[in-house]
Amino acid sequence: MIFNSYIINFLLKHKALSTFVGLIFVILIAYFFQAIRKIMLINGCHYNVDEPIDVVYTWVNGSDQQFLNNLQTFLTCNNSFQTDLSLQRFDDKYELKFSLRSLEKFAPWVRHVYIVTNGQIPYWLNLDCDKVTLVSHQDIFIDSKHLPTFSSPAIESNLHRIPGLSDRFIYFNDDVFLGDSIFPDDFYSPNNGFIVYLSWPIPMCAEDCPWVYVGDKECDLPCLNDECQMDGGDCDFGSELSRATFEPFFIENWDVFETNANENSNKTHTVGNKSTIPLPVVKLEFEPKKIVNNSISEVAEVVRKHNRKVLQNDRLKRKRRNIKEKFAQLKKPELQKSSGKSCPSREDSRIDTYRASLQHTNRILNLKYGFLSRYTPAHAPILIDRKIMENLQETFPIEFEKTSANRVRRGDDMQFSLSYYYFLIHENRKRDIEEIFDVFDTDNSGTWSDREIRTILTRLYELPLTYQMVDQFENLILNCTFRGNGFHYDDVIVTPEFERYVDSKLPTVSKQLIASCETMSEILIKKFGTVKKYKHKIIKHSQDKYVTFKMLTSNVSQVVGHLDEIRREPKKFVCLNDNMDNYSESENEMVRAILYDFYLSLFPNPSRFELPNDLRNRFVYIDELRVWKSYHRKLRIFIYLCFVLLLYITCQNFCKRRILYRCLNKLLQ
Repeated sequence: MIFNSYIINFLLKHKALSTFVGLIFVILIAYFFQAIRKIMLINGCHYNVDEPIDVVYTWVNGSDQQFLNNLQTFLTCNNSFQTDLSLQRFDDKYELKFSLRSLEKFAPWVRHVYIVTNGQIPYWLNLDCDKVTLVSHQDIFIDSKHLPTFSSPAIESNLHRIPGLSDRFIYFNDDVFLGDSIFPDDFYSPNNGFIVYLSWPIPMCAEDCPWVYVGDKECDLPCLNDECQMDGGDCDFGSELSRATFEPFFIENWDVFETNANENSNKTHTVGNKSTIPLPVVKLEFEPKKIVNNSISEVAEVVRKHNRKVLQNDRLKRKRRNIKEKFAQLKKPELQKSSGKSCPSREDSRIDTYRASLQHTNRILNLKYGFLSRYTPAHAPILIDRKIMENLQETFPIEFEKTSANRVRRGDDMQFSLSYYYFLIHENRKRDIEEIFDVFDTDNSGTWSDREIRTILTRLYELPLTYQMVDQFENLILNCTFRGNGFHYDDVIVTPEFERYVDSKLPTVSKQLIASCETMSEILIKKFGTVKKYKHKIIKHSQDKYVTFKMLTSNVSQVVGHLDEIRREPKKFVCLNDNMDNYSESENEMVRAILYDFYLSLFPNPSRFELPNDLRNRFVYIDELRVWKSYHRKLRIFIYLCFVLLLYITCQNFCKRRILYRCLNKLLQ
């Protein structure tokens, strides 16, 4: 009681301090009510932050008049651009709304959702939901000169710069939704690393020239062009292999003969009614090759060369036949769009920028990592590591700068998923001898046992192992024990019990011994010194089990059949790509109605991301919303200050009349 009275008297004597304490008390109360307000939101969202993985969508409202005006203005000022700007690329058929419903149903572990737009706001989006954030292009593009942009590759190359984004995020196209439950292990796991979903081989770079022909040490004339990077340098006519490849072609199409240029003919050939041209007389002198006078060794050599040529030609024919059968699948209509070949339509003259960007990106990868057979990424969400994406763009700075600067989709864009996936696959790192030693030291004893050395031998030599291989390796280790190699035996490190076979002659094989042995270190580093930088697991032909990709055309019957297939066998990832004919307006309206009914059959319940059906957003542009929020934020601060000032004046008035002192004494008695 005495202590409480002392505190009250102290505060009354020091009015400035009492005022400061009162202000802190008022601010705490204000924050408390603000927290209560957020908790009691009618449509508030709650999420589990145990999994720090966010989801990023890109979305555009293609029916917005301002967007269409900006696009038309850009095309008017840049009419030299050749690109795919068909209206269906921007048409909104509520794909984002139902994709969010599928996300809430099948991936509730997602921490946060970011929707990247060109400044537009979906009218149905619940902006009060704490789990969703709208991001404009101005927030992520470093160079404002690249805006406005209508290019999805340009936007994708800047997604990792979203403020507050998790270190690893999943990128969704708005035309992709989930058909079954997914988990973080579907994208990354400690055992498998990153999961890479691939579909079909990259389209042919030229007619009759799939990419597997390029850089295969065989000269292929259809690949001898810039699009195929001059067959990867295979057509070097100075090499014996290329001459052998071309020889059947020349023999089949040309006759070797001698001409007698001194003899002319009086024979003529009439060309129309213009003139007559004399034809030269050609004397053919054939000299069959003879080997009857050659020695037996020379005959044997000729036979060996002939056999090698026959085997080589047979191998080349088998290769052509197998690859043609493999790539024949790409000519199916339902795969043409996925493989980069657009389906025939009234817009055949339109440049297929997706296919062109695939080819361009593959050529860039060839220059960096060599000519390899690659597959197109599946039409599925992709997990992006922000640090890896930064490393990718640091590796190809010019190409990504150009992609970001392109206002519309161009053939020289870096294809987002293809470049990211194969950067994961191709990047290597170096291991030193100490790390290599630890890899094979499976019991962590600090020495190599005979069993561990046996494992090393199986990876160094071809099986089966012979006594000579084992003896050679053991002699290398024994030679390394000499002081002449710069190694002094360490008595502290001893071979653990039962680590040597009975007849083993090896000393203690420690890390220090292997590191100091130059010959052994060179062998091990050459064989095991280069490993993959990023752990990953490749799933080829993922459309067979994980991904469904369907093209929406103006053929109503075909669309109904595709949607029924999805209903019958839903897979984890479903992509419905719009390829409708702009000229078939009535059919397109019917397809939109059928598609909306299909979405409702799968996801009838609204998600937390949506407003009630009888409500819609007041603003349709982010800039307008931000101005409104800024005004109300200032207004809220002004009201809080007024409330604090009023409370301060009231407290001061109470203090002067000592009413507060009497009240507190009564309460404490």
